[in-house]
Amino acid sequence: MREIYGQLRATGASLLLLLLFTTIAIPLSAQDTSLIRGKVTDETGEALPGVNVYVAGTNRGTTTDVDGNYSLQVSADATTLVYSFVGYTQETVDINGRSTMNVQLYPSVETLQEIVVVGYGEQRKRDVTGAINSVDGERISRIPTSSVAQALQGQVAGVTVTPTSGEPGASAAIRIRGVGTLNNSNPIFVVDGMIVDNIDFLNPNDIKSIEVLKDASATAIYGTRGANGVVIVSTNQGAYDQPTKVNFSASYGVQRVIDEIDLVNASQFAELANELAVNEGGTPLYPNPSSFGEGTNWQDEVFRNAAIQDYQVNLFGGSEKINYNVALNYFRQEGIIIGSDFERYTLRINNEYKLADPVTLGHNLAFIYNNSNTSPNLVVNAYRAYPIFEPFDEDGFAPLDPVGNPIAAQFYDRNDNFALRSVGNIYLDVDILKDLTFRTNFGVNLGRRERKSYTPEFFVSPIQQAQQDRLTVSGTNDRDILWENTLRYNKEFGDHSLSAVVGYTVQDIYIEEFNASISGLPGEGKNFWYLSAGDATTFALGSAGDNEAGENQLESYLARVNYAYKGKYLLTASFRRDGSSRFGDDNRYGNFPAVGVGWRISEEPFMANVALINDLKLRASYGITGNERIGNYQFVPLVQGNLNAVFGVDETVVFGATPVAAANSNLRWEETEQLDIGIELGILQNRLTFEADYYRKQTNDILAVLPQPDFLGFDSDPTINSASVTNNGWDFSLAWQDEVSDFTYGVQAIASVVDNEVNELGQGLDVIFGGPTGEGGKLATRTVVGEPIAHFYGYRTIGVFQSEEQINNTPSLPGTVPGDLIFEDITGDGEINGDDRTNIGNSFPTLTLGLNLNFAYKGVDLSMLWNGSYGYQIYNAKKTQRFNTYNFETSYLDRWTGPGTSNTEPRVTNGGINYNVSDRFLEDGDFTRLRNLQIGYTFPQTLSERWGMEKLRVYVNGTNLLTITDYSGYTPEINPNSSNVFDVNIDRGVYPISRVYTVGLDVSF
Repeated sequence: MREIYGQLRATGASLLLLLLFTTIAIPLSAQDTSLIRGKVTDETGEALPGVNVYVAGTNRGTTTDVDGNYSLQVSADATTLVYSFVGYTQETVDINGRSTMNVQLYPSVETLQEIVVVGYGEQRKRDVTGAINSVDGERISRIPTSSVAQALQGQVAGVTVTPTSGEPGASAAIRIRGVGTLNNSNPIFVVDGMIVDNIDFLNPNDIKSIEVLKDASATAIYGTRGANGVVIVSTNQGAYDQPTKVNFSASYGVQRVIDEIDLVNASQFAELANELAVNEGGTPLYPNPSSFGEGTNWQDEVFRNAAIQDYQVNLFGGSEKINYNVALNYFRQEGIIIGSDFERYTLRINNEYKLADPVTLGHNLAFIYNNSNTSPNLVVNAYRAYPIFEPFDEDGFAPLDPVGNPIAAQFYDRNDNFALRSVGNIYLDVDILKDLTFRTNFGVNLGRRERKSYTPEFFVSPIQQAQQDRLTVSGTNDRDILWENTLRYNKEFGDHSLSAVVGYTVQDIYIEEFNASISGLPGEGKNFWYLSAGDATTFALGSAGDNEAGENQLESYLARVNYAYKGKYLLTASFRRDGSSRFGDDNRYGNFPAVGVGWRISEEPFMANVALINDLKLRASYGITGNERIGNYQFVPLVQGNLNAVFGVDETVVFGATPVAAANSNLRWEETEQLDIGIELGILQNRLTFEADYYRKQTNDILAVLPQPDFLGFDSDPTINSASVTNNGWDFSLAWQDEVSDFTYGVQAIASVVDNEVNELGQGLDVIFGGPTGEGGKLATRTVVGEPIAHFYGYRTIGVFQSEEQINNTPSLPGTVPGDLIFEDITGDGEINGDDRTNIGNSFPTLTLGLNLNFAYKGVDLSMLWNGSYGYQIYNAKKTQRFNTYNFETSYLDRWTGPGTSNTEPRVTNGGINYNVSDRFLEDGDFTRLRNLQIGYTFPQTLSERWGMEKLRVYVNGTNLLTITDYSGYTPEINPNSSNVFDVNIDRGVYPISRVYTVGLDVSF
């Protein structure tokens, strides 16, 4: 095998070198040259085939053959040869007139000791028994976005990332190994030891690495939080005994909408509107449709090219007693829809201090301020607006029926948002003994958000006006405090390696919200946007749900042991006991154990002569994790006051209060059992690596809301332990990394397959309907036993009725006329009714793919990221929302107008039979996207130093350059509702994802 590999690699490398260096080799041949021969071996004296050997500072080089031998013609002025091999330390050797140079290479310590961050500690990658994937910060920072979550798209097998929208500052929903619960399916995030519910506040430029913990062996140490996976984020740190360095980075780009929706023009609209009026019993509205011409494309009116910019200064280094990393960042993103933008300032201070030999104090602190402006629902309004109207007339904004003028809506409806956040931790490490360390860690997550919406008094048309001004102010204050105390033990003795951690943690989370409005402000400017400035007689509080507060606490005990024997037999055992104030005394605590084992087969004696395989590990794990992400106080009845009524002849207001929510004192933990079996393989000196995992994840006692009859008198339904859901799947990762002389390249492909099934709903539930379409209270998804969560549920269409005779001889709904859709008689009973609805499509992808490519030659580098999701559908609900006559998508041009004209698109109507939930509005959501492409150039060090810099790199970047999809909407990535798994991939009019072109530079001093 080794000989075959060596021949293949040597041949391939020689061809590649020939292509790269042909233009240089010709002039070199005219110089005085000498021949150098030699052999390259590893640390044991074995020959190393495929080693790169080249003259330092040139492109002249070769590779060793299957016996490790090489020969290289060098010029007379050559002084040094460089020997490099993936997984081994690079050697630079002076020629000194020699014609024979034998060199020995040693394995890279960095490769052997690669460290990954795990819960409450670090571990060598080779000793890990769980399913953990890492993404370095450089790959995250390549993508110009405010969201770290969005930058994870296509980077990790088993992780699906969907942007919440294309709006400036928008985040993304992350799903790890499918959806295993009927409530909140988000993972938890751990940022430098602080546990948080989202990472929207993070600046991507501050990221050092991200670890994604997927199986129970890795996540059980987080107990109650680990059921949906864990994302650990490490930010950049300073370094001891390092001179101060300054990095500056800047980028500027332009965003534009990727594709517009195909809508009819003015003449086509008038023709369709006339036809619709006749079909609904009226008369034509427009005598001469063709006279309208092209008309107004309202999408062009609301979309714009928008700027995006990002600037960061880093100061880092350290002395013998302190290391520091201080970063200041400014990010601004205009929206591609007029009236929307996002601006963020971030200050991060990560320092560590050696107070004494056994004591170290450190902190990771981030302070974030952001403000944004959001547009009213311009996407939907531009989609619906009549193309026969112009935006303006002689009086200003032109009146538009029936949706109002989108430009006027943006002008008069003003929204201003700001947020302050402080996130970080302060820790103290005490080395009690050589191998025993105590850490106390105090984390805080403090936030204040405020939103102000103002509408002045104005008049555009009877349907678009405000008879008085109105200011609405809403805000949220939240406080999250975490205190952790852990003991960590690390010891290596002989063939044994042992590390352990035990700890005790408490966390307190408090949140309060308010909402109020007032009219009669003395002016329209933002200086008057205060509740105290208005007319007190118009003051009004929002609903009870908008003005409330809540608090919950967690108490936890944790322990984990990692053991390795001879580096090949691995064991990880962990346990966590969590107590939550969201459950009653009898069910307050839950226990979450996990165990993982590993066998590094490559370390066995019988693998010593298998030169092709450098690393082979089998691992398996099983464990239980928990979930308590429900509202506070669900186990006790809540009484709401201020429910007043007028009684008596004097019409006296009487104070009223009543229980508004049904309580469930038997609430207990939702638990997820997960089995994971994995293999890790490294061959060809670990140039080629492969990782595969099979997992089975079953969630039991799922916490879900149980509908109650209205006559019970409760405003909200109780939460119960009811359902069970299983996810089975595979995660694959295949990577190749190599270098040939000055040319390095890498390829990584990931794939994930998941199958979701509901096992039971429990508590008398047979079905859960969800996914409101926004039209007539209709719901598009159904959840039942034996099917995936929230599959699309409706009628299956099989054609269009062409005549009354066909209707009389075919099962149909009452009121059907020629031109209406034919629905399949699923039951075969000769009738069409609700029983003929069926599973018409998946709302969640069953396959996700990612492809990451990187190349570098001398100072030039190129990286490319592709991602895609497959096996799911999108319900195009915006086509169904027709409360009046709105504009039409061009698909309506293929409508039925008489016998034989169409058997797919029905006659034009605004409602009725053809707007039932059916596969008429279901479209294939599969997509493949070129997520990011970056080309950079790093100037030679001699040149950058001449300019007073240590390093200078410039680059151009393109994001979302190409999307291959059949979906007709703005984007096939429709954000799932984070708090409602039944509402997913229903397009009611999303803010489009943008294509971004960016130029940037990185400078080090």
